[in-house]
Amino acid sequence: MMNASTFFTFLLCIFIFTQAVYGQSQFHLTLESSVNLALQQNPDFKIAEKELAKAKADVLGSYSGILPQLDLYANYQHNWKIQETTIPNFIKTMLGPAADPTMPDYVKISFGLENSLVYGATVVQPLFLGGAGLAGIYAAKAGKKSMEQNVEATRQQLIYRTTNVFYTCLLAQELIDVQEEALAQAEANLIVVRKKYEVGIASGFDKMRAEVEVANLQPEVITARNNYQVALTQLKALLGLNRDAEIEISGEFNFVEDEYQDYTLTDLQNTASQNRPELWSLAEQRKITRNGVVIARSNFFPKLFFTTDYSYLGMRQDLSFRQRDFSVGFYSGLRLQIPIFHGFQSTQQYQKAKLDDKILSDSEKQARDGVAAEVEVAYHKFREAVEKYFSARETIELAQEALRLANLMYEEGTNTQLDVLVSQLALTQARMNFVSSLYQYEISRYRLRKVTGTLEGII
Repeated sequence: MMNASTFFTFLLCIFIFTQAVYGQSQFHLTLESSVNLALQQNPDFKIAEKELAKAKADVLGSYSGILPQLDLYANYQHNWKIQETTIPNFIKTMLGPAADPTMPDYVKISFGLENSLVYGATVVQPLFLGGAGLAGIYAAKAGKKSMEQNVEATRQQLIYRTTNVFYTCLLAQELIDVQEEALAQAEANLIVVRKKYEVGIASGFDKMRAEVEVANLQPEVITARNNYQVALTQLKALLGLNRDAEIEISGEFNFVEDEYQDYTLTDLQNTASQNRPELWSLAEQRKITRNGVVIARSNFFPKLFFTTDYSYLGMRQDLSFRQRDFSVGFYSGLRLQIPIFHGFQSTQQYQKAKLDDKILSDSEKQARDGVAAEVEVAYHKFREAVEKYFSARETIELAQEALRLANLMYEEGTNTQLDVLVSQLALTQARMNFVSSLYQYEISRYRLRKVTGTLEGII
């Protein structure tokens, strides 16, 4: 029977296990922790890292073209019937006139025994491959560097996407506060109107209009809350979290002065041309195509190989092989391979390699022009976001003061209920514009870093 101590330990273990499982399904996320989680779990980034591992393996494999190849081999053969070879009768020739006239001029003889076994080792060392060996190594190394830049591009893109989705969640959260505050103001105004209506100061129409304003704002609050949940779902998908995971975000919009505000468009475009991983990747791919031309051209050159073989050969009528039954064979040689005609295959491969190099050259120019245009668009969006922020900050202060005066004047009876409602609507719109301007500023700030290839160290 379980004693009290054992029972307590059992309950404690269940509690710890439950807390561990429960804790794993809940995530309290900041922007920094969201980015770190995305880099750990996002499938696209994991695939990019695996592609880099493959490229590193290709570098090691590329050395096989110039390194010696050592093979061990063994071959057993059973002759069901040994072929006979007809040769001149040398004995009759040697005896001359003394030979028996009945002796045949030719005799049949068979070589070999029923069972033969040969085993040994062979080494082949390429001596000259027309430049293909080293070009293959250079191309593989360039491929690895290109993939490293692709991983970096994927990483920066993932950071930007995560930042974008996180701030979308934060924006949706802020808009809930704006709509709830607008609803609270409308409800407070409705209380004032009802009191004035009860004492005969406000009309029934004013009371009805205040009630309609509250009713109109309630669905807006519901929509804002639903938008927040949708944004959280998108964030979970991006971070690679389970669908049943519960997440909570924390953060706030702040206007942070960015050093890029003092940069000119030309400065930013030059920064992008020096830092964008996509451009560095294309530069490495250009090395691959150039080495591809060298490899294709090598098909027109002769190739020289050194070969050596060391083997043992044994023959018996039965299978009782012993070491004394084997004889040693050892040779070395050079093999020269001169291409003459391969059905136009070499020519076709060479022309294709040259075209690939030209195509990549055009692609590289197109990419640089595209990056310059991308930076220009991001630069103007960033400047626009800065101006919108300062404008929205001034507007919200004016709208708050206008609503305060409208409420005060309505309580004193110097203006109408419509003036209050219009002021409330203006303040709500101003708050939404202000939050949106902060969101646009943060996103445009990160986008400017992303398009210049410097999305590092600003989270």
